[in-house]
Amino acid sequence: MTSLKNVCEINFQGCWRLDQNRLVHWLHVACPNLKVLNISQCPQLNVDILPQILKGCKYVEVLNASLNILRTQVELSSDRISMHIFNQDSCKYEGYLCSLTNLSFEGRNHLKDSDLYLLTRYCLNLSTINFGGCSQLTDKGLSIFLSSIRNLTKLQVPYTAFGRLSVNAVLGFSCEQHSDELWSDKIQSDFYTRECALATLDLEGCLNIDRDSISQLIKEAPLLENLNLGFLSLDDSTLLCFSGTSLNNLNLQETQVTEYGIAHILKWNQHLNSLNIRGCKKITSALAFKISDTIRKQDALNIGMAETSTLKCLAAGWGFTDSTFMALKPSLRHLQSFSLGLGSRISECVLSNLHEILPQLEDLSLVFQAISGSCMLDLLKHGQALKRLELCHCFVELSHEIIHVMPTALTSLRLERGIEWMTDADIELLVSKHQTLTSLYLTGCKNLTPRSLETISKSWQAMTYLTLKECGTMTLNGGGCLFVCKALKHLTLQHSGAGLDKDFVKCALVEVTANQLLKTN
Repeated sequence: MTSLKNVCEINFQGCWRLDQNRLVHWLHVACPNLKVLNISQCPQLNVDILPQILKGCKYVEVLNASLNILRTQVELSSDRISMHIFNQDSCKYEGYLCSLTNLSFEGRNHLKDSDLYLLTRYCLNLSTINFGGCSQLTDKGLSIFLSSIRNLTKLQVPYTAFGRLSVNAVLGFSCEQHSDELWSDKIQSDFYTRECALATLDLEGCLNIDRDSISQLIKEAPLLENLNLGFLSLDDSTLLCFSGTSLNNLNLQETQVTEYGIAHILKWNQHLNSLNIRGCKKITSALAFKISDTIRKQDALNIGMAETSTLKCLAAGWGFTDSTFMALKPSLRHLQSFSLGLGSRISECVLSNLHEILPQLEDLSLVFQAISGSCMLDLLKHGQALKRLELCHCFVELSHEIIHVMPTALTSLRLERGIEWMTDADIELLVSKHQTLTSLYLTGCKNLTPRSLETISKSWQAMTYLTLKECGTMTLNGGGCLFVCKALKHLTLQHSGAGLDKDFVKCALVEVTANQLLKTN
């Protein structure tokens, strides 16, 4: 119990064996001046830890208690306030965490409205909130909680029941009184209209929110810098409501927007860094002419994108053609990440000259694209600055030569289909030319054997992400050779042989424990 009074930040991420009571006691004694606490990926720790920390650590500013989640549609709770019994002893402390401004419970889908009540007792000065994937929270519960937050600047609630009531709470508009006994002693019905200072808003997959509510919210939030409206029911009328000029990142994936709404955003947000319009099926080639017209209008009030654009990431799909791409060309000088998905149609002529159009390109993703093998080789020969490459389900016949021309600076490689010819010798060649690879994703390499898995393990011990699907018999001898990859965080071995030994996880845990003891000694 050595005192660590000068320690301000502690990271316990993934420490799933920590006991909550002992952890809290240690923090009180050893770290009274703690400001940042990361207990993400610790499912055994729950919301009750907040008031427990309060007793001895009064200066905590950031608490990250998130869990890994898959961003997908979930079944949301009804509008009825969700209740469950929580630890009443945790509420006996007086006061509140006046310093706590940043709170993340992302992925904790067991979180309920009664937990929000607990948070309102101790977290009055929050400015950053992340409840992504908390599907048990209701719109009514979220609205009551948000009505108590006065300085909200970052709100992330993807795949939750966030809806009309929550929008009203964020904007301070009056709404119906809540008579639920649980809340009656804390939340009053005296809502007041306040200025919305949101800089980050993530509503991806919030199917409970209607188009009018989205429009109302972004209309009152002109200071937004990061906006995620992916998979929502919205169209151009919603985008036209937005009057902000400071957007850095915008996600409109799988929405009903067209070229007109996007042109409006591009016109007034000339410092946009990332734009995702993948799956926007209503976009047509007319986008080219609309954007070209926007670029040409360079007057005192509107300097064209060609001169000021800082766009660094672009993800596109349906309706994205050569004419669209060439219209955007003047604004793509600083593009670092380019992703083409299903429905986009870029000619081989443009792809072959991609290195000239996008001189700073580092990340390239091609999904369901029709490309010839020669075009792909030309693209890679001239794209030696690429660090991340994805070729997924592309209609292309890749040859062995692709391994020889791949950029040597690659850190991430994803190849799905079109590589059935790959052998153990090809893996060895890939290893010899790409020592810096830390992420590998292969699908459909039917000729690979356990020899390849051993080569990958020995040569890329700094690998953090490894996925092998339908890759011959790579796991015929089990996966024990992977134990030398101490940095591995994500592992997927699917239909690649006989499978892993039954005690694989147990053996991996022994390896990790032994390694930790070795470092301690």
